[in-house]
Amino acid sequence: MAWWTSALAFSLALAVLIGCDRPALLAGDDVATPQRADTPRLRRASIWIRFDNGRLDTGTGPPNEDRLTVSAVFGDADPHDAQVIDALAGQATVGNAGLPADSCEHLISAGQGLNPAGVARPRSWVQLLDIGNLKLSAGSLQLPLRVQLVPAVIDATRGVRYDAAVDHGRNFLAAGTLTVAATGGDGVAAFAAAIGVPRPVRISYIGDAAVRGGTVQGPVAEEALRLRWGSVDGSADLELRIGSEAPGQLGWLRCRLHDDGEFIVPKALSDSLPKRQAHRPWSMVLVRRTTAAVAGFAGQPLVLELADGVHVD
Repeated sequence: MAWWTSALAFSLALAVLIGCDRPALLAGDDVATPQRADTPRLRRASIWIRFDNGRLDTGTGPPNEDRLTVSAVFGDADPHDAQVIDALAGQATVGNAGLPADSCEHLISAGQGLNPAGVARPRSWVQLLDIGNLKLSAGSLQLPLRVQLVPAVIDATRGVRYDAAVDHGRNFLAAGTLTVAATGGDGVAAFAAAIGVPRPVRISYIGDAAVRGGTVQGPVAEEALRLRWGSVDGSADLELRIGSEAPGQLGWLRCRLHDDGEFIVPKALSDSLPKRQAHRPWSMVLVRRTTAAVAGFAGQPLVLELADGVHVD
C-alpha cells in the first residue's frame, strides 16, 4: 500500500540487516570515532515510534493489523549529519520545517547524494552506538527491541540499529504514556524517556464520501480535494502526505495542518500530482506527531507518530 511512504521503503531496505542478540565489534574496531580537531562531533539519537491505524498492506505479505513499529539509532556524528541519523532510524525526511500551517509543498524524490538504501551520504564518519538493551513499555506491556548490525551499504557508517514491531498494538496507546528505557553502554548512561500519547487520528471523509476500510471513491478531478478527520487534538503537530506511485513517476505533496478537523488541498497542487489510475490510486496519509527529550542527547529525539492512510480510487 503506497501510503506507508518512504519510511517503510527504508525499513524494507534494512531488511538485509544481520540479526543477532548482541553483535560484537569486529577486531580492531574502536568504540569511539576519531575526531578531527576542526570538526566538533555530537552524541545524537533518533527514536521513532509509529502506530498505523487499520490494516497495513506492505505488498510483501498478508496485511498487518494496527501495527506498532519502533526503531532507534544512537550515534557519534558530525552535527551536519543529523538527517543521516534520522534516516537510519527509518524516519522520512521532513520538508521545510518552517512550513506555515494549512499550506503545502512538493516533495521530490531524487537519488542524488543517496546510497543504495536511500540514506543521504554523511559528510563525516558516523559511529552508531550499542547502548545496551532497549525496550518500549506502556503500563504492564513491554516490547524489547532487537539489536542488529547496520549493513555495509550505508556509507561511512558502522554500528548497530534497534527495532521492533507488533501487530494489534493499540493497547500500547491506551496506557497514555510510552516509555523507552536503555540499560546503557558505549559511554551512554542508562536512561528512561517518556512521551505522552496524543489522540489517535482517523480520516473520516474525502470530499463527501465516507472512508470505508481504508478506501474511498474520491472527488472527480474538477472538484477540490477536501479532507475531514475526527479526534481533533491541539497538543501535537499534524501532517498530510498525498501522492501517487504511478509507473515512471513519484510525486508527493506534504501539507502542515491546523488540527481543526478539515483541510482542502489547493486545486493547483492536487492537479500537479500524477493522474489517478485503476491500479495506482492516490494515497493520503494523515500523521499526528509529537516529540520528547532523551537524557544525554540534544534536541527532542524521541518521536511518536500516529498515522491513518486512505486509498483514493
